[in-house]
Amino acid sequence: MKRGWVWVALLLSVGVNIGVLATIGVSRMRSQSRWERTQGEPRQPPYERLANHLGLEGEGRDQFMQVQQRLFRITRQNQRTLQGLQGELRREIMGENPDSAKVDELLNRIGDIHRDLARELTESVLTTRELLSPEQQRRYFHVLERMKDARRFGSREGSPPRRPDRRPPSPDRR
Repeated sequence: MKRGWVWVALLLSVGVNIGVLATIGVSRMRSQSRWERTQGEPRQPPYERLANHLGLEGEGRDQFMQVQQRLFRITRQNQRTLQGLQGELRREIMGENPDSAKVDELLNRIGDIHRDLARELTESVLTTRELLSPEQQRRYFHVLERMKDARRFGSREGSPPRRPDRRPPSPDRR
């Protein structure tokens, strides 16, 4: 009788293992097919995806694209400059003898760039509003809010923000 139970346990074990392997295989096939679908598509710039999302066509789309391309180019240039200045500031204040005049100069330059970026964004939004219908404006503002939230939560490229982890920290995650 004991041998009968051993065979049943062995068959159950084989069945569970086959189920686990099948689940892993299906999951990999799904992720592989998603990857293959995205490989053939050229990646569009975010402002082009936004124009598609808003349903812009014709001359209005061309004007929208010019405004957004300009903002994108200026933002990218200023972000690079900011990174360099922030690195320089970090090196200065962590150095052996920090120069307070140089620190002040760097802080002023960083502040100027932040102000310029805010001004460019504001001008871009105001110009864009003139090109959009009220419904398109509502959708545009929704996208801007999502981008702001994404930056607040540390996401990239304006992707939707992740839900904050509401679980209490476990001792392992510290």
